[in-house]
Amino acid sequence: ITMGLPLNPPADSARSARHALSLIATARPPAFITTIAREVHRHNAAQANSQSQQNVHTTTLARAKTEILRVIDILIEKMPGDVVDLLVEVMDIIMYCIEGSLVKKKGLQECFPAVCKFYMVGYCDRSYRIAVGARQGSVALYDVRTGKCQNIHGHKGPITAVSFAPDGRYLATYSNADSHICFWQMNTSLLGSIGMLNSAPQLRCIKTYQVPPVQPASPGSQNHLKLARLIWTSNRNIILMAHDGKEHRFTV
Repeated sequence: ITMGLPLNPPADSARSARHALSLIATARPPAFITTIAREVHRHNAAQANSQSQQNVHTTTLARAKTEILRVIDILIEKMPGDVVDLLVEVMDIIMYCIEGSLVKKKGLQECFPAVCKFYMVGYCDRSYRIAVGARQGSVALYDVRTGKCQNIHGHKGPITAVSFAPDGRYLATYSNADSHICFWQMNTSLLGSIGMLNSAPQLRCIKTYQVPPVQPASPGSQNHLKLARLIWTSNRNIILMAHDGKEHRFTV
């Protein structure tokens, strides 16, 4: 909206609605995220069933993509502790609001840098896949090209960090709650690696290491967000870097 005075009635209503949406979202982040995520799932289900996309709800959701992303960005900045509990739902929303072709071309960091602040989110520009660690110990693996998502259950507690190997062949996941780091081998077939197969990638856990738990610097709700991160030094070597600077090195 080109803001000018006096505002015409439609512009005034749009401004009021925009402000109200921000207030609702910041007052109750879980309610906002789950509501939008459910609407996205409903839209995707209708689209998969080839139903008409002309109803008012779908039209409204499609028109609101930019606004939804703006609010999600605000929540990540102001209330990351609330967002991290629903990080998979947030990524569902982001994947709906941003075209997969744009993410494939520019990368997740450029398309929506706010969500990349979480160590529980990783993007591979070789295989065009996004990994998101959940509070329940599972990892959601998105294929940017198809929009499909596969869930991996590999930990007994919240995921602390995820990261793809530089060549895209391995995915590392770490949970400070169960004190384990797991290495998953991605589909390395020629057809799977270049995206000619639309099926979900085949994953298998090839190695698991036990790691001493990382203690937070001080009590607080935000400390668990930055406990540790995973840094690949080569295609087969990785460092688990704790917030206090301690390093644990592993080889796939």
